[in-house]
Amino acid sequence: MLDALREGLGHAPLGILFLTIGAGYLLSQVRLRGVGLGVAAVLFVGLGLGAWGGERFELPELVGQFGLLLFVYAIGLEAGPGFFRILKERGLGLLLLALGAIVGAGGLIWLAAHRFGLDPALAVGLFCGSLTNTPALAAVSEALRGTPSAVLPTVGYSIAYPLGVGLPILLAELTLRLRRIDVAAAARQAERDGGEETEPASARNLRLTNPGLIGTVLEATPLDDLGVRVSRVQRGDHVAVATAGTVLQAGDILRVVGSPDALTRAERLLGPEAQGAAGPESRRDEVDFRRIILSNPRLVGRRLGDIALENRWEAIVTRIRRGDLDFVPTDDTVLERGDRLRVVARTDQMPAVARYFGDSFKGISETDFLSLSIGALMGVALGLLRVPLPGGMQLQLGLAGGPLLVALVLGRLGRTGPIIWSLPLAANHALRQLGLVLFFAAVGLRSGRHFAAALSAHGPELVAVGAIATLASSAILLWGAMALLRADWVSAAGLMAGGQTQPALLAFANERARSEAPNRAYAAIMPLAMIAKILGAQLLLWWLSR
Repeated sequence: MLDALREGLGHAPLGILFLTIGAGYLLSQVRLRGVGLGVAAVLFVGLGLGAWGGERFELPELVGQFGLLLFVYAIGLEAGPGFFRILKERGLGLLLLALGAIVGAGGLIWLAAHRFGLDPALAVGLFCGSLTNTPALAAVSEALRGTPSAVLPTVGYSIAYPLGVGLPILLAELTLRLRRIDVAAAARQAERDGGEETEPASARNLRLTNPGLIGTVLEATPLDDLGVRVSRVQRGDHVAVATAGTVLQAGDILRVVGSPDALTRAERLLGPEAQGAAGPESRRDEVDFRRIILSNPRLVGRRLGDIALENRWEAIVTRIRRGDLDFVPTDDTVLERGDRLRVVARTDQMPAVARYFGDSFKGISETDFLSLSIGALMGVALGLLRVPLPGGMQLQLGLAGGPLLVALVLGRLGRTGPIIWSLPLAANHALRQLGLVLFFAAVGLRSGRHFAAALSAHGPELVAVGAIATLASSAILLWGAMALLRADWVSAAGLMAGGQTQPALLAFANERARSEAPNRAYAAIMPLAMIAKILGAQLLLWWLSR
């Protein structure tokens, strides 16, 4: 019965692909104390099925290559906008931190390879697995394509990966307990250092009593510097949209939007909160407000201050919801497709404003495959460039590094003329997940039959080597960030997650901190670490093969 099933699946490559992905997804839902394998569970299902089915279960190599390209390109597009800003501000420190962790792990792997006589390809796979970096694994697998050792990096990766996920989380929790860190206080400090508040945006009605502001226009006040926006002004029974040219008068009731701390500062500047009277938001006969989806491609990638909304209508954007984050924008905020804009406008003008922004779910669900194809082609071309090394080997970014670098640049640009490089957030995440499961399924099925043999021959040694390399790199990232960069635990945990390119660790830090600070730290170092690991894995392979 089992032999017949195995034979039947061997003639249905699409069936074995979706069996691997589906079973891997089910396994990814299993968690131990909140920690699970995540999407990497697909890899382990692939290894099991590959060991059972042998060569007949192997998928065409193009499946894994296509998946890897989608994965790294989507990551680069999303990380690009913030990456270059942070690189300019703190790039040297972050680069040294990432390189220290990679060199530390690589040195330990090199020593272990010589001590235990490990195959260089297997040792480099341990390196990639201990640092939980899929693109680095892909880079060395591509470099070894067509050789007898081509599957060994995946074997080593699979052995080291589980502890590569769990040990950094244990280290972060242990550091938290030993140092008795107040996580809430650390999160608040991280938010202040990042220039953002932890609390979501809210609104208050403030009555203008400051004599120094009476008779001035709204744009001449320091309210923008406080991080708030004024949406409406009520004067007697009349409510109007607050525009840059609105002249303030004594007793005006201003509807002010911002974080609680920013609103408190605005209250000290303008006057006390209006009590008892119905606020300007209670009436919608003159001024209306609603959420509008940005789907107009002509506005994507443009600064909010450049679209001249007030010149067309009496309207203002008071908040933007992007993904799960709701924030108060500034004129420098770059609009992204799928942003949900909270717009305040005159009631009779609201339909026209909605048409201007697009307000179409269908519009944000459509992916621009022209820009995606152009960007992918440029990434593939960059990845093909080779740098010769002594001994006949060549260093290249490959399908992992080339598309990542190109996507970082294109993500920063946002658009070039009529071409919009960025993808809607939902489409970006969907392509990323699809790419990752395709890659894991392909390499798992191809490597499964070699996995058990390697584990039985060197099992305890391989697990120990991967664990030690993981702990070394994680300690350098976490403790180095706290000691050298003076980072709080929340930011340091995010930096460790980015340096390890480990989403599970990032999820742990987010759950502990209840803050966006770990996400910002993760995005700051992750592209640097990923590129360094892609190159480092190839250099380690060359070094061990000499």
